[in-house]
Amino acid sequence: MDTNFYDVVVCGGDLPGLIAAALISKRGTRVLLCGHDQVPSTFMAAGYQLSRGPGLLPSTDYEPVARVLKELNQAQIARRRAPALVPAFQLVLPDRRLDVGPGTELTLREVTREFPDDADTIRGVLERAAGVHAALDPILASDLTLPPDGFWERREVARVEPHLPEPGTDPWAPLPQQHPMRVALATCATLLSHLGPGETGAVADAAAVGMARRGLHRMDGGLAEVAGLFLDRIRAGTGDVREKVTPAELVIKRGKVVGLKVKPRGEPIGLDRLIWADSAAALVTLAGDKSSRRLREIASAIRPACYRYTLCLLLRREALPEGMAGLVFSVADPELPALEDNAIMLTTGGARPKDDSVAMWVECLVPAATVAAGLGYLAVLRGRLREHIARVVPFFDDHLVVLASPHDGLAPEIGRAGTEPRKRDHIAPTPMTPALSCDLPRTLGVGAAPHDVGMKNVFLTSDENLPGLGGEGAFISAWGAVRLLLGPLPRRVSSRKEILIEDG
Repeated sequence: MDTNFYDVVVCGGDLPGLIAAALISKRGTRVLLCGHDQVPSTFMAAGYQLSRGPGLLPSTDYEPVARVLKELNQAQIARRRAPALVPAFQLVLPDRRLDVGPGTELTLREVTREFPDDADTIRGVLERAAGVHAALDPILASDLTLPPDGFWERREVARVEPHLPEPGTDPWAPLPQQHPMRVALATCATLLSHLGPGETGAVADAAAVGMARRGLHRMDGGLAEVAGLFLDRIRAGTGDVREKVTPAELVIKRGKVVGLKVKPRGEPIGLDRLIWADSAAALVTLAGDKSSRRLREIASAIRPACYRYTLCLLLRREALPEGMAGLVFSVADPELPALEDNAIMLTTGGARPKDDSVAMWVECLVPAATVAAGLGYLAVLRGRLREHIARVVPFFDDHLVVLASPHDGLAPEIGRAGTEPRKRDHIAPTPMTPALSCDLPRTLGVGAAPHDVGMKNVFLTSDENLPGLGGEGAFISAWGAVRLLLGPLPRRVSSRKEILIEDG
């Protein structure tokens, strides 16, 4: 192997990998991030640069998130760039609209107004969900690696599990199956996790709704700005970032991965440890017949149940109805499956200074089997999504600047508020993010794939570790992986020479 050597190579674009690389770099270990930009976080649509998805972060005061941001000296920066959403989110149902917040007073007032006959039942459902989330908090904020690695960590997890709902428990009982509030809460939980409909379970549902009620933070620059938060920390420490390289082959000697060959030049990168920040299935493809049995078993147990389809819009601010929240979950018909255009999540960004427009991302889940049939289906779905958007934002067409998707391969649409002429080439489709189905044991009801995949010095650190926790899971998975590689963060006494201002 040549002198192109790193202690740790992080390969892949899942957020846990970026966070792990930033932490490793901050702790002084030589680390390389590559393969993170195979799916670009932005794309061009008729001359407008759009983010591929919204930039949502969990509450920056939540301990699993706060400890990462504090170590990276990014806490103040994150609070400034990513203000908390107020209210936390909004539920839109046929003839009903209610705000949900972190406190009980606002939520109960809204529930009583919209569902006076069921207010006590709904309050009980929300209180039980809050109790489940509170039972999870101590272990998620602990220094354990999750999913657990080793006997002592599994023992600590086993102590918590009796306090959580058993598998198969209905998290929204006794609300009827087609009750609008049940469907709305289930939609919220699914769209905030990395699991497909019906795959979440009582603990993951409670965790997702609890995270949303605690208050998400929004970065107006979308996914690119979230990634930039950690890319800056990698470069500022002992890390390197290589753009536009693709992993091509693992170099394995005596059963140990010692290098990674990348395209386009086929150069080998020497390494001591590899963090794989992508799916287990992609790692099997890369390793080929050198994959461990455990890795193949993990990969075969995790598969896409659905995919997340996204429409990206630029609107004039006048389009937004008075009182519309920055995060909205809308269900058109509670009696139909919470899929496709029937159940959507709308995230609205802040005003763009240069043209006073706002970005909006509209997301929904589409069955994996349907997507496999071809992109023509997505063209039909786009039209149906427009109809649902119009129910939530009635005059969006009058104030539309541009509408496009990074997934369907169609040309962008220039709205009435857009500028003509604009070049409207078709947009090359990029892969959609999967919502997973998983046969692996569910650690605490939220975990799935372990970090250890049965290959020496290779660690899986991706959305597949804690899919039931969504955005929170990225921070917890990354923290645990770094602990496996480097050990616990050593205690140290602050120097008087340290710069205390986190945001220059």
